[in-house]
Amino acid sequence: MDVRSRTIEVMGLRTRVIDEGDGAPIVMVHGVGGWAENWRETIAAISENGKRAIAVDLPGFGESDAPRRASHFGPRDAFYPRFMTSLFDELGLRSAHLVGHSMGGTVAYLTAVSAPERIRSLTFVAGGGLGTDLALFLRLAALPGMTLFARLVGDRGQGRQVLRTCFFDHSRIPQTLYEEVDRYGYRSFPEFVRALRSGVTIRGVKHGLRTHWVAQAPRYSRPVLVVWGREDIVLPIRHLADAKAVFPQAEVRVIERCGHLVMVERSDEFLAALVPFVDRAEAAVAA
Repeated sequence: MDVRSRTIEVMGLRTRVIDEGDGAPIVMVHGVGGWAENWRETIAAISENGKRAIAVDLPGFGESDAPRRASHFGPRDAFYPRFMTSLFDELGLRSAHLVGHSMGGTVAYLTAVSAPERIRSLTFVAGGGLGTDLALFLRLAALPGMTLFARLVGDRGQGRQVLRTCFFDHSRIPQTLYEEVDRYGYRSFPEFVRALRSGVTIRGVKHGLRTHWVAQAPRYSRPVLVVWGREDIVLPIRHLADAKAVFPQAEVRVIERCGHLVMVERSDEFLAALVPFVDRAEAAVAA
């Protein structure tokens, strides 16, 4: 599927979105180092299902402007939930179903508990932040000096190596994804580091930050779906228990023979979980 994107202004930042279809809006948020096309297969299926599929390049990723001096996760005046509600306003959305992958799951969670009236349902796809540990390469990226180090010794080919860690079956990595990581991955590394450093240390997720946000979970009481790949090595499946503890009402779907980029590696299984869930949540909103 060829996707068509456009640029809007959100909080003074040029922001790229892919916006396809009509009907109930579903907003999708990629993970750290990702971009809007990570949702390519999901966009096609949702728009063909009579809904509006919206995927965004978070600030500093893909083709969106990077923020300046942002406190990405707060806890005070957190940038990401403010950005997401402003995005909704710019797109004319009073509310939407929100889907977040990896760090995008953290962004979606923060938005849901900060502005619960704006979120019809929350889908947490191998989401970060509710557990405490994460892959070593992500913790290392948060160390001081990593941006300079990457500029001195890094190369664009390393993005392809990182991409491969996100898949259980490397034969399922689309060629378009390799091309996109070449286009977007290296140049987004400074924001990759800044975002991670806002929430992560070498030991893992910042304890005080996690404690603050987990305490906000009761603010959001609408439907939750949690999806994980069984063979995820970036955010291992043991994190699913943390997500379930935070949201006891959550539906859970574990996808077998699947790594971190669930919606790409096993798009059919992912959509088989997501689409009926959104349909049920939308019916509940309408009732």
